[in-house]
Amino acid sequence: MRTNTAKQRALADQTAIGIMCNLASPIGAETLGQCGYDFVVIDLQHGENNLATVQVLMQTLSASASTPIVRVPANDPIHIQRVLDLGAYGVIVPFVNNAGEARSIVENTAYPPLGSRSFGPIRGTIYGGPDYFAKAGDELLVLPMIESADGLANAAAILAVDGIHGCFVGPADLNISLGHSPDAPLAAATEEGIAAILAQAAALGKVAGIHAFSIEDAKRRAEQGFRFITVMADTRLIRMGAQQTFAALRS
Repeated sequence: MRTNTAKQRALADQTAIGIMCNLASPIGAETLGQCGYDFVVIDLQHGENNLATVQVLMQTLSASASTPIVRVPANDPIHIQRVLDLGAYGVIVPFVNNAGEARSIVENTAYPPLGSRSFGPIRGTIYGGPDYFAKAGDELLVLPMIESADGLANAAAILAVDGIHGCFVGPADLNISLGHSPDAPLAAATEEGIAAILAQAAALGKVAGIHAFSIEDAKRRAEQGFRFITVMADTRLIRMGAQQTFAALRS
């Protein structure tokens, strides 16, 4: 089975840098893969992707060294098991609020005896190799998102679940859940919560991930100790580049 280099880097205390892929564009995903990112997250939660497009995008990424990760739209077995069968090397699951919800993720990501995932990796064995069943437990990366007040309160219990490899912080939704506007800078209480999640992950030797809103934000999070960081999204980069080009020419 191919090595999950993004997971390997993060667990070795090296920063894995990725990007969110919101667009259902094969050429767009292929371009991101060729840019050198450690991983690309195909977004089924907020992006335009679905189970049909996610397969095509992962196929285009297979020509690159970027690890294919999928953010599923919810904590449900159909999406989780199917994206893994299609070749995802990791899943990010939104709005996980307690250890019970984290255990349900493991049920759908791990084969028995740890979980109850059904065996049928149609493309998983094509991309991953014939030893997929034997090595999937080591190579797949399973990250619940902590992005609510309840998730923050239960972060230690979520992270302690066997088969959960770390967490991925959603700072904007966490800020909203703690009573603040998504348009405002992260509140002090939100930053304190993020620091607490990071410390809890570090204490358990698990991966701490987070979404960064800019290059500067990503650098700050890496210095803080996060080792699995997405920096913006394809749609944001297109908009920024187009705006900068237009502004430079119009001026």
